[in-house]
Amino acid sequence: MPKVVHISGAVDAFYHALADRLHRAGATLTDDPEEADVTVGIGEGASGDVAVVPAHVDHGEAGLVVRIHDLLIPEGAVDWGTEVLHEWADWVKDGAEGIHPPDIEARHWVHVRDATDALSLLILADSDAMVQGVLDMSGRRAWSAKSILDEMRMLWSRFTNALHHTHTISSLSDNPSPASSSYRPRPARPDLGPLHDALLRAGGEGWRPLVSMRMGLMEVFAHSAD
Repeated sequence: MPKVVHISGAVDAFYHALADRLHRAGATLTDDPEEADVTVGIGEGASGDVAVVPAHVDHGEAGLVVRIHDLLIPEGAVDWGTEVLHEWADWVKDGAEGIHPPDIEARHWVHVRDATDALSLLILADSDAMVQGVLDMSGRRAWSAKSILDEMRMLWSRFTNALHHTHTISSLSDNPSPASSSYRPRPARPDLGPLHDALLRAGGEGWRPLVSMRMGLMEVFAHSAD
């Protein structure tokens, strides 16, 4: 039987992405928590049956807490960690000139579509399959700042060459994704085992993020300011 879900928290791109994914999964959304089968809190201090928070902030009382590390939201959203990618995209679009945007350690980026696919499965799981406790969520691969900036430069170059009809054989040749080479030294990754097991228990195929980093960066450019 479809569940009735109440979501609380800042109404941003992540909120809309999660609400849309739950709706497509068959959930009915309500503004009244008293009518809900499951209450979901989002963001710092979130509480409810399920709390979904950026990994660097505190949460409130919740049966299940999902801490998301390095969430890639192409539309942009404050506090989830994607801001630096939008700063880099603007810098690359400006010709990679001027003050270099902030550098960061390698991160395990995970696309918002993969995150909300997994969250909808956890939130809408049958009562006997719902897990309790704290789960960490992130991508499986580490991405250095250099790899991401190199990929951004290639993507933007291809776009501008197509726009101005200036492609060459070299510019059209296939460029391997940063995922094709491992980052060294490998940074510590959150323990994804509990998340994988929880998704299996909820009837899924475990934690298998599908959206490529290249696709995510293309979407960041598409949503960046003109």
